[in-house]
Amino acid sequence: MRFFSICRLLWMVGLLLCLTQPCRAQQPNLIKWKVAARLPSLPDNAPQPGVAGAFAGVHNNMLIVAGGANFPNGMPWTGGKKVYRQEIYVLSHSTANDSLIAARSFSLDSPAAYGASATLPIGIACAGGENGNGPLDRAFLLRWDDAQKQVTIKDLPPLPVPLTNTAGAAIGTTFYVAGGENNDGVSNTLFALNLSLPAPAWEKRASIPAALSHGVLVAQSNGTKTKLYLIGGRARTNSGISELSSKAWSYDPENDQWAAIAPVHDARGVTNLSAATAVAAGSSYILVMGGDKGDVFHRLETLQAQIARTSDADKEKTDAERRAILEHHPGFNTDVLLYNTVTDAWTVAGKLPFAAPVTTSAVKWNGAIYLPSGEIRPGTRTADVLRGEIEKPSFFSTTDYLVLALYFIGMIVIGVWTSRKQHSTADYFKGGQKIPGWATGLSIFGAKLSAITFIGIPAKTYATDWTYFFLLMTIIFCMPAVVRFFIPYYRKLGVTSSYEYLEKRFSYTVRSIAAGMYILLQLGRMGIVILLPAIALSVVTGIDVKLSILLMGAVSLFYTVLGGIEAVIWTEVVQVIILLAGALLALILIPLSLTSDASTVARTLQQYDKLKTFDFRFDFSAATFWVVIIGGFTLNLIQYGCDQTVVQRYLTTSDEKTAVKSLRLGAWLTLPSTIIFFAIGTLLFLFYRDHPDQVNIALDAQDTIFPWYIVTQLPAGVAGLVITAIFAAAMGSLNGSLNGVSTVFVNDFLRRLSGDKEDKYYLRSARIATLVVGIAGTAIAWSMAEIGSTSLWDQFNLILGLFTGGVGGLFVLGIFTRRATPAGAAVGFTASALVQVALLQYTSMHLLMYAFTGLASCVIIGWVWSILFPKTQHINGLTIYP
Repeated sequence: MRFFSICRLLWMVGLLLCLTQPCRAQQPNLIKWKVAARLPSLPDNAPQPGVAGAFAGVHNNMLIVAGGANFPNGMPWTGGKKVYRQEIYVLSHSTANDSLIAARSFSLDSPAAYGASATLPIGIACAGGENGNGPLDRAFLLRWDDAQKQVTIKDLPPLPVPLTNTAGAAIGTTFYVAGGENNDGVSNTLFALNLSLPAPAWEKRASIPAALSHGVLVAQSNGTKTKLYLIGGRARTNSGISELSSKAWSYDPENDQWAAIAPVHDARGVTNLSAATAVAAGSSYILVMGGDKGDVFHRLETLQAQIARTSDADKEKTDAERRAILEHHPGFNTDVLLYNTVTDAWTVAGKLPFAAPVTTSAVKWNGAIYLPSGEIRPGTRTADVLRGEIEKPSFFSTTDYLVLALYFIGMIVIGVWTSRKQHSTADYFKGGQKIPGWATGLSIFGAKLSAITFIGIPAKTYATDWTYFFLLMTIIFCMPAVVRFFIPYYRKLGVTSSYEYLEKRFSYTVRSIAAGMYILLQLGRMGIVILLPAIALSVVTGIDVKLSILLMGAVSLFYTVLGGIEAVIWTEVVQVIILLAGALLALILIPLSLTSDASTVARTLQQYDKLKTFDFRFDFSAATFWVVIIGGFTLNLIQYGCDQTVVQRYLTTSDEKTAVKSLRLGAWLTLPSTIIFFAIGTLLFLFYRDHPDQVNIALDAQDTIFPWYIVTQLPAGVAGLVITAIFAAAMGSLNGSLNGVSTVFVNDFLRRLSGDKEDKYYLRSARIATLVVGIAGTAIAWSMAEIGSTSLWDQFNLILGLFTGGVGGLFVLGIFTRRATPAGAAVGFTASALVQVALLQYTSMHLLMYAFTGLASCVIIGWVWSILFPKTQHINGLTIYP
């Protein structure tokens, strides 16, 4: 009773802290701009006027700016002639004063400007452009040779047609060139060049819906795949007055299809935009900077057309008006526009504090945005290289930290409280079989309701739809099979580890294979379940990733080493309560922040197909209904029927009937929790569509979208409570793995190797094993943080499906067949692993199917081998047959 009194006190203190805090102030995205460098003087030491239309990119950590055009001898309306340049400028980053340092200049083979360029891993791909003789078809690769300290130029296949004022971008090793113009008119073509091929050649892809030049092409993820985004532009006409565009499209390279997206918006609404520059930012955002909205440009073109049509007397007057506009040109658009590829929404993210350059290329380098040179007014260039750094604000308050600290204290209290009851391995591994069924049920639910669920599902649904909904529902579907065919064997045989059954049915070799695979899998899993929340929490709270990993690892280790499975279960009970409370709180508060009315929300959900749940295509490379059902059922049958992390909880209750009730409670809790988390994801989509300025363009992982909402939109203290739920979810998964691995190590390996020793020896060994495994799992998470990660939800399911299918196949072989032999089981498991590797390497099968293919291949091959090479066995009571 004292334990529950302490927990209640901690809960009341945390709740009081939450309720007394006001809503925190919200801040927009901030980009700090400065002049990072100036292009060096010309080769003859003449002052650098700057260039427009230069090729630009990064290779070997060097910023390269090549070619371009300017008017060094006067403005064009006073007779100045455009000069096409061939200088190449190389700039390196100085960490000493956070600025750029120019290296000596190099030179292109010939002058060129206004072409397309994009940064690829192997260099900067450049194509098209123009010189004094007109549009060009040349393509080449710029590279920085760090050993020789020089720029190298490698010719690429020429474009199928000459193009200037075209746009370029890269996805992987493929360079795309879109639109542009030449002597024949304006182009609507999209060309692609795959530079990874031995003999690359330009391919013509699906035509752009409209012919245009001066557009912007950017590669960015839409939450599920990387696409090309073509924004704005213009098209010259025979009248001499260009058609300005506010339209934008996305292009899917996989399907070779264009689709219209929301037109360009600024603070006043839809706006035309051409000759801008853009860069991908964060996980799903595009920043569009500068550009010409066309008001002045359109007026100048109109006057020029009038000059060609009017008499000499009127020409002089019209030309004077045109010259006056050019000489007093206000400059170009300084807005920094933000487009969210997931919500298809535009907003103004800030303004450039300098004269905005057009006909330049934005480059992402060392986490910052660089705008090298460009045109700032008609005929006028700038030699400045602008640098924009996206700030990473932290919204976690002192109150939030206090709430988090109270949670950690509560977990430590549970560890100390349960440690008093750990007198034997039966206590440590089975809780003395005295754990109440309701607590075990919550623990079973919490064992699989990890931070990947809390963060990953809302992020997945925010970016996509509800097609994964039935993945979690398959837990309910497979429950009858687990109750009927798996739990009775574990309870009847009195096992401590689920893999003991495999030895009784087959051999110790088969048991050790499955147990060893479990340990390896849990080590990797622990790394993922710690790393995911650590990354998410770091970017939104400011808590260092490695500090988060150490905190979760240390506290989980403390109470798991002391209290064993009993500490694991009771902490998971608390963690599940906190997690569901946090999720329910978000589910209630997000709708209150929406500005759209019910009819608008309904139209939006229908337009973007956000509630799509069923996809009945027979396509096993996508998350269709059949893939989700087959893969999900198999995956959950393996986890709930064979996985030691869950099976161990069945063994903590007093009898089989209670164990079955606990499983049913844990399984049925999946239904409301799944609805809650999927609904949160859809609501986040609606919220950030209504409030496009509230996203954080500094967040590189889609998985951080829910934590970002929590820390910026919920009151201080309340946010701390919900963030604590994320810690709770991660630690709930971690401590179950810790105890499960120590159980398997002691019972499946140590007892066999050490012989007959006192129980205290094994209890001490279990605590040491828990400590070692916890340190190893924390170290794995630490190393994963060093190399980074992307969609951890997909990685998590891939790992589970790829390596657990064969283990599940061993149990199915044992329980459901009479002829399966030890050798057949071993051969089936080995063949299953080879089949999985082959499928991964040579097919595009969806990751969820790996659980099914792993299990099926193990069962089929193992059964066939056993038929071909039979062996007499004593299997009474070990299969479903009498």
